Amino acid sequence: MSVDGALASLFAARPASTGIDHRIVTAQAPMLLFDSREPFLPLAVGYTIYRKHAQSTSFPISFEVGENGEPSTVIEYAIWWDWDIVHLYDLEHIWVFLDEKEEIVEVKASWHGEIRRMKEDAALPLEDGRLILLSEPGKHAFAPTEEVFLNDAERIRHLCTEEAGSGGLHIPPLFEQLLPLKTPKVDNLVHKFLQRHAFGPSFDFSIRYRISSEILVPWGTLQKWIPNRLSRMIKELR
Repeated sequence: MSVDGALASLFAARPASTGIDHRIVTAQAPMLLFDSREPFLPLAVGYTIYRKHAQSTSFPISFEVGENGEPSTVIEYAIWWDWDIVHLYDLEHIWVFLDEKEEIVEVKASWHGEIRRMKEDAALPLEDGRLILLSEPGKHAFAPTEEVFLNDAERIRHLCTEEAGSGGLHIPPLFEQLLPLKTPKVDNLVHKFLQRHAFGPSFDFSIRYRISSEILVPWGTLQKWIPNRLSRMIKELR
């Protein structure tokens, strides 16, 4: 199966794109801004909707929803890339908090395993009502403004050049059953592949990437697909 065929099988497995949940997830999906030299864009986005207290199944975060003035709905977007500039495997998160009128009241996003609020001077990063977030060059953590990355430019340049591929195959706790896939040989193959994609970031965030309904799938569907995806990619590298 080709890479495109693998993606086609993922999207074919999703439920029909009808109903209120799909409408809300699509309507609130953010616009992502990428560095003009970014080599890797998202391939798929898993979503989960929370309307009551719950623990995320894809990230160590819990939600208070629908009570005591809390948001009435939380949408979790788990965004999949095959590649981070340092390693094979990348999953980043955005959480959009809505009130009863389905208006955005809070946004949080992942930052290298941490959770950060996405606000600039107490204002949400919205453009005509659409959430706009910037993605870290190569590493894909999220921020509301480019200043966050410019202030960290030396570290980012180092990761995108000298450190490209140094992490090999990344296996997070979520998929620890895949640990046997991580071997010195595989890590070396990943390192060589990503060294060929090393780049000096421009910090010009001119690539606009809309999370569209075509790449949205329920998180459970994406979660089941990822292990096979990684296995196949390793075979292709070999």
